[in-house]
Amino acid sequence: MSAEVLVVGSGASGVNAAFPLVEAGHRVTLVDFGNTDRTYAPLIPHQPFTEVRQGDARQHRYFLGDQFEGVPFGKIRVGAQLTPPRMHISADTARWMPLDSNTFTPTESLAVGGLAAGWGAGAFPFDAHELEGLPFTHADLAPHYDTVAERVGVSGDRDDLLPFLGDSQAMQPPLDIDSNAEAVLSRYQRKREKLNAAGFFMGKARLAVCSRPHRGRDGHAYRDMEFWADTDRSVYRPQWTLEELKRFPNFRYLDRRFVLSFSERDGGGVSLLARHADTGADERHDAHALVLAAGTLGTARIVLRSLGRYGERVPLVCNPYTYVPMVNLGMLGKAPRDRRHSLTQLEVVYHPKDGVGMHGQLYSYRSLLMFKLLKEAPLPLREGVQVMQLLMPLVNILGIHHEDSPGPGKSVALHRGADGAPDRLEVRYEPAAEEERAQSDGERALLRHFLGLGCVPLKRIRPGHGSSIHYAGTFPMREGGGPLTVDGDCRLHGTRNVYLADGSVFPKLPSKGLTFTMMANADRVGTRLARRLQGGHV
Repeated sequence: MSAEVLVVGSGASGVNAAFPLVEAGHRVTLVDFGNTDRTYAPLIPHQPFTEVRQGDARQHRYFLGDQFEGVPFGKIRVGAQLTPPRMHISADTARWMPLDSNTFTPTESLAVGGLAAGWGAGAFPFDAHELEGLPFTHADLAPHYDTVAERVGVSGDRDDLLPFLGDSQAMQPPLDIDSNAEAVLSRYQRKREKLNAAGFFMGKARLAVCSRPHRGRDGHAYRDMEFWADTDRSVYRPQWTLEELKRFPNFRYLDRRFVLSFSERDGGGVSLLARHADTGADERHDAHALVLAAGTLGTARIVLRSLGRYGERVPLVCNPYTYVPMVNLGMLGKAPRDRRHSLTQLEVVYHPKDGVGMHGQLYSYRSLLMFKLLKEAPLPLREGVQVMQLLMPLVNILGIHHEDSPGPGKSVALHRGADGAPDRLEVRYEPAAEEERAQSDGERALLRHFLGLGCVPLKRIRPGHGSSIHYAGTFPMREGGGPLTVDGDCRLHGTRNVYLADGSVFPKLPSKGLTFTMMANADRVGTRLARRLQGGHV
């Protein structure tokens, strides 16, 4: 099958850019590295966490790993939340995509589904204000939010967060929250008026999770194993969309390819250079158009190498991230309900009149296992185990995301590898001191509100720049264009038929997670490209 469009990457952006093209009848080839986990996934029983802990004699293999790779020794680091069955997500990246930085430690992926093969499934649409400055409006993106919500399955409530997250006809009922979250939400509802006046709003999580059967996937079964397995397929992973795409005769999936560069042919069309991961052989693939969705940093490598822009710095933004273990006093003397899920229970939007806005996600803590928190506790091991066993039903984790904008200390450059070694990406990420002060002050104000809800913060933990795994801004959308930018269709400046469909194109990030908006924009890119192909403009 000769392709009309080549798509690079099977992550959240790649499959959602490919889908409207394939549905429109165009011949699409998706080129991917495609790592998967074949070691641990087959071992995990189709059972709830408590039954697994009580009865599976092999649980040590996937909970700790055959080489104890699931035990995070040393300081808190980026990617420490990846469990052994998810570690294929970041496998091989150091070899194929080397990166130099002493200020930024990102997580990258060569897996089927990319980073979203293990994401937390937060589905947060950007509002009109958060899309200001882009060459399209919220009204332009709204139908693509709905399309993607139906495609991936999104659950949520129409509660106090509705003005910030919007509505969708495709939205399924929210997941049930556990008893820990119920205690917090109940206190919030009693204090709602005062908290809202202070810019603090709370509601049930908006998640890319099916709460009822959808598109051949099961409704959520509350096994509390989301960090370990996808046994009921209710949590959205891009590989579910890839499976749907494979059913179309006009779609082809090529894995075990590492994409190096592209070039546009004089007679029209695009040629892609890829290296076979197993044989080392270089291959060329031709098509009318190319959609790059290799992840913000992966796409940066491909674009800068293809254009010969070695050493030239491009901007980078990434949501700063802090997480806070807390003790929920509302659970004192109460037995926790066993039926639960591991994902975000509650969300918080905090927008004080004078101060920095933040987005918070509240998790209960159980199935990630106690030892990961125990090593952060300032207690001897024996006493720490006893204390943690008592505290576990009361513990929740608040993840705090901050907005980010470009700055002189945030950039990326590609450098040639020496003696045939792979090119190296250099990242500098040094926010201004006033940015970090404002974020810290905002966190303190937010935590005071949680203290009023009976949640006592134990410690603020900052895993380091890059830990949010929300990267963007390297080739920003810009009205009027310019070198190393994209236009409103996300076509790369200076090219005729090369499009970017991942986080690269967003010039700044609000405090919300990017993935759902990235998927909606990828659907928009694919839809508009399909129309150009049908009109003969490619």
